[in-house]
Amino acid sequence: MDPKSNPYLAHMYEDDNSTYSSNGYSNGYGSKTGYTDSQLTKFKRHETTAAMAKAAEDGPNNAFTGQPLSQKYFDILKTRRNLPVHAQR
Repeated sequence: MDPKSNPYLAHMYEDDNSTYSSNGYSNGYGSKTGYTDSQLTKFKRHETTAAMAKAAEDGPNNAFTGQPLSQKYFDILKTRRNLPVHAQR
């Protein structure tokens, strides 16, 4: 099996100059859903921080769809941030 076709290793073979690699996995430079006004479109592989991820998680809109985040989402997010492993982020 060619390692380039393995989705778990796809990030190792992406061309940083393209929006989508030939294997169909995004490298974070665009959106297949058409929603391009996301904080995630500014993320570059290996150049993100936990603060950038926190800002994207805090909304007010879903970074993938642009839809407003629900109260249930924020309840789950609060619980997840209270987990011990979250401090390792």
